[in-house]
Amino acid sequence: MALFRRRQSEQRTLATLDLRPFVPLSTIAPATALQNGDVYACVRVLADSAASCPLVTYRRLEDGNRRRVTNRTAELLRAPAEGTTQAAFVSTAMAHLLLWGNAYLGKYRGPDGRVEQLLPIAPDRVQVERRHGRVVFTVSDDRGHQSEHGLDDIVHVKALSTDGLVGLSPIRQMRHTLELNFATREASTALFKNSARPSGILKVQGNTGDEQIEALKQKWQAKHGGDQAGGIAVLTGEIDFTAISMSADDAEFVSARKLSATEVARAFRIPPWLIGAEDGGSMTYSNTEQQMLSFAVLSLQPWLRSIEQALSADRDLYTASTFCEFLIDGLLRADSKTRAEVYRIALDPVSGWLRRDEVRRLENLEPETANDFSTAVAGLSTNGAVIA
Repeated sequence: MALFRRRQSEQRTLATLDLRPFVPLSTIAPATALQNGDVYACVRVLADSAASCPLVTYRRLEDGNRRRVTNRTAELLRAPAEGTTQAAFVSTAMAHLLLWGNAYLGKYRGPDGRVEQLLPIAPDRVQVERRHGRVVFTVSDDRGHQSEHGLDDIVHVKALSTDGLVGLSPIRQMRHTLELNFATREASTALFKNSARPSGILKVQGNTGDEQIEALKQKWQAKHGGDQAGGIAVLTGEIDFTAISMSADDAEFVSARKLSATEVARAFRIPPWLIGAEDGGSMTYSNTEQQMLSFAVLSLQPWLRSIEQALSADRDLYTASTFCEFLIDGLLRADSKTRAEVYRIALDPVSGWLRRDEVRRLENLEPETANDFSTAVAGLSTNGAVIA
């Protein structure tokens, strides 16, 4: 008798499942979190850096190279909608990703069916689910009306995701860090409202009712609190006031604030010094350049790559041979002396990889004319220099 019996039939094909995203409960909403100074600084750093990188359209060539093209989609990205620039479009999409973990880009079509405008949709107005293998977006307007759309109408850019349907909100995932940050700010604000010192104890002689005690407390606050804090207290009757002191260790709000700001920067994965927080090390010219390289590659580029691939995969915008890409070279631009040394090596006639016109284009200079080139050759030849 066989130990294992073979089944007559096996179901190996995955069934199409309906899926709705799990939204964890959070006490801090994205809009509330943006009112926090540290969160706002982190979002501004990433959103502004992304907005400063041009979004360019390319075409893949048969030899594996690519060529920059100007077509309808390139013009659409240059001006996504009336009164909207590319920088504003990218900045808004980045802010949505950083706060909600999702960016929804609505495709608004003209009478001919082609996409004429591309605008971000507020993430809190969109619900996503998968029905019978297809992604369905339910969008709510200002009047509470709902409409259902598919990928033909919306480009969905996701942050880190655990279900493949929606991205995780960075704000919700770091809610404990933000709650500590908010608590530290509230404690600091309450302390400094009392002239950076705690209140004291009012001792009332004899039997006094709760209403009388509350009235004495309010009278004391009105006379010696607020703008009058720090003045001379005058007591009448059988009342004694004892001040409460605070130790230096308990008043370490400055250190707590620094640590909280560093934690928020770490959650957004940006160097703390970019938002004015301390990272425990000294900054020099050399390591600042390396930190900027690390910021561009590890912090900014993953977000930009998500936007690039979501747009390039949409067949209403791009064909299989075209795609878009952010140019982050401007963020990594070296100083003039370093660039001149790199260009000198790049123009070497044997081992170089650039031409003079390419160098001028990188430096945002006008194309060189034949007379300019002849003059440069004559000037360099008299000095015995070698040109490309």
